[in-house]
Amino acid sequence: MSMSTPVDFVLMRGGTSKGIFLRENDVPQDRDTLVRFLLDMFGSPDARQIDGLGGADKLTSKAAIIGSPVRPNTDVTYLFAQVGIHAAEVDFNLNCGNLTAAVGLYAIQQGIVKAQEGKTRVSIHNLNTDKVLYADVPVVNGVAQEQGDFVIDGVPGSGAPIALDFRHAAGAITGKLLPLGDPTICLTIESRDIEVSVVDCANLVVFVAADALGMTGTETPMQIDENQSLVLRINAIRREIAHRVGLGEYWDSRSAPSTPMCVIVQRPDSYRTYNTGQTILNSDMDLLCRQYSTAATSKALAATVTSCIGAACRIPGTVAFRHLGPAVGRSGTVRIGHPSGVICVDAQVCIEDNATEIQTATIWRTARRLAQGRVFLKSGAY
Repeated sequence: MSMSTPVDFVLMRGGTSKGIFLRENDVPQDRDTLVRFLLDMFGSPDARQIDGLGGADKLTSKAAIIGSPVRPNTDVTYLFAQVGIHAAEVDFNLNCGNLTAAVGLYAIQQGIVKAQEGKTRVSIHNLNTDKVLYADVPVVNGVAQEQGDFVIDGVPGSGAPIALDFRHAAGAITGKLLPLGDPTICLTIESRDIEVSVVDCANLVVFVAADALGMTGTETPMQIDENQSLVLRINAIRREIAHRVGLGEYWDSRSAPSTPMCVIVQRPDSYRTYNTGQTILNSDMDLLCRQYSTAATSKALAATVTSCIGAACRIPGTVAFRHLGPAVGRSGTVRIGHPSGVICVDAQVCIEDNATEIQTATIWRTARRLAQGRVFLKSGAY
């Protein structure tokens, strides 16, 4: 009887995501070997990921690999991996903002960053996008806080608020906030003209109006995923944008590409959350959204996508800007309705001489350590 060498791990929840945290020195450095390593660890491909640590949902089939800083004035490196469930693929072409909150907490708990009383800022270099992000973690008596009274929709209970600052994340994937130049362009998809906006802030997002897709905007994730003609239409839009921004080879090489993500927007409208049945009133939000990527509709909004939505809402002419409710101001908080409830983003941009600069892109998440231990892999050849 043989047993592979165990690997230390920590299971963390960050926002509405959950991921396996690994140390850079404990994983293969070669990217192809790392893919095999993660697929083995998560039990992929398999719909239940029954023979690994995966959670059988794209929000819980994630890994965060934490390493020493390589850029001045940063504390840690963070490589995000979206581990395929049905496909033997691992996607590194995006960042998970929800897990960024957990990265900040993890860095303090592991002693990588010294806790400062009141609030400790962790400077995080995301290797996927080569952008620096900031997590402000509350600290009391030298201990990073997990418990608190801050509530986020999509997570039971409450926790300590962690502020995530994405203002330096413009052009994360393409190098440009507006990769196609104009805030809105017209595509011809299935012989119909569809207006879209492409914005790159923390992650690359293509925005399209719900009615342009024959949707109301209040659909549940399951209703979207089970509508094959709708999914094909969404993916046709995503594929067209991927090719236009130079991601065609990446898109065509994958069965479930993550990038670009599609956010379907609609003016505020009341609906019930998919998970609890809670009624979300149109007065509770400024914009109604559904997010699709990686072969499924998200049950909540990605934190990076939320920051991108906030930026898009501040750029005149975008599809998101045109669908804002009447109550939203020109700066400050934008309330976004998603399948699990409402998420807020503090967003502000400066437009001067036809150049747009993000001044604020902040959201608040909670995080906590769920478990830690050793994982045994089926293969020892890593």
